[in-house]
Amino acid sequence: MKFSVIATCVLLFVSLQSSTLYAGKLQEYRGEADQYYQKQDYKKAYKTYFKLAKIGDHYSQGRIATMYANGEGTRPDIAEAYAWAVLAAEGGDEAAAIKRDELLAQASDKAKAQKEAEKLKKKYGKDALAKKAEKREAMRANHEMGGCTGSRLGCSKT
Repeated sequence: MKFSVIATCVLLFVSLQSSTLYAGKLQEYRGEADQYYQKQDYKKAYKTYFKLAKIGDHYSQGRIATMYANGEGTRPDIAEAYAWAVLAAEGGDEAAAIKRDELLAQASDKAKAQKEAEKLKKKYGKDALAKKAEKREAMRANHEMGGCTGSRLGCSKT
């Protein structure tokens, strides 16, 4: 009993520290991407925003949507822009929701745009990222409890 209380406290402390560290790094990478964008180095800006967008950063998802819409650092693609705007709007930003609706109105093939949005949501949406995080946490906890040999192949399922 005492061990589990201590282990829980340690895990809570570590997770709080890592989320603070994560938030700091996120701001640092956003700032880097913003600098590239302001310097009109769109390829580097796109690459950095894209990395952040894939891990669920709604700000970066909105920037990727804008870059697809304007053809900055990537080919212009309204359907792709709409799909990223859908993800950005998941964050609750009203401006992202307005941009999403405007992009859908501009799309020549609305069905294609909506299909692309669903594909991205399955890969990078809130629910998909939460499931991935849950899976990683279960694997980590299993490893700490001795259920792993050091490789993913040596881990028993939880």
